[in-house]
Amino acid sequence: MGIAYNSSIATDSLMFSLDAANVRSYSGSGVTARGLINTFVFDLQNGVGFTSDKGGQFVFDGSNDKMVSTNYNLAYNNNSEFTIESVCKFNTNPDSYQTVFIYGENNQNSSLVFAKARSGWNSGVVYGGLYLGHLGTYIYATTTLNGNQIVNLGLAHYTITISKPSSVYVGKIYINGILDNSTNSSLSSYTLPAPSHFGISSGAAFNEPVNGNIAMVRVYNRALSALEVKQNYNALRDRYGI
Repeated sequence: MGIAYNSSIATDSLMFSLDAANVRSYSGSGVTARGLINTFVFDLQNGVGFTSDKGGQFVFDGSNDKMVSTNYNLAYNNNSEFTIESVCKFNTNPDSYQTVFIYGENNQNSSLVFAKARSGWNSGVVYGGLYLGHLGTYIYATTTLNGNQIVNLGLAHYTITISKPSSVYVGKIYINGILDNSTNSSLSSYTLPAPSHFGISSGAAFNEPVNGNIAMVRVYNRALSALEVKQNYNALRDRYGI
């Protein structure tokens, strides 16, 4: 599947993988990047940069840099459990979102989302926290880390999972392989509308680009276990020095 850089990661139900260090995903120059699974093609828009540091990272200036795909065939089902995983860093912590990954509608209301939050969000995400797993009628996994802690981490390995161990969905966030927080949703089901946007550092209707670097993003059509989260982190920790 073209993921030789991460040969020891969990692969069951992996439905999206973008890796700036893998030449099959990005050559190191040009305005096109490719997912390593299926045929996802992303246009690098408005001057997305690249650094070879730590093997390779996409660089976003926080103004309007983004990567956008017109392929909306992510193998995702309503009521599914899922995992979003990324190695990234945020250079600044303004009172606004910074959207690392979004798949769904042209807004956050019915999409799979991984982002840094703005201040004062009323669903438990604190200033500078992570806004995770926003699905349909709002499913959240949140972190109580404050903004300075997140910003000062530099590159970090983030994993968010949404699972349904009993009657409602549960969101969890792991940072560098360690569980940081777990949040119960009140929802027992959800419906994801037909997608119209698929982006990296792209908040669609809301201008929410990342000011920082994104090294890799992976999405699974199931919730990884704590052991699998640690497995994936261990596969990357030496490469990124995390």
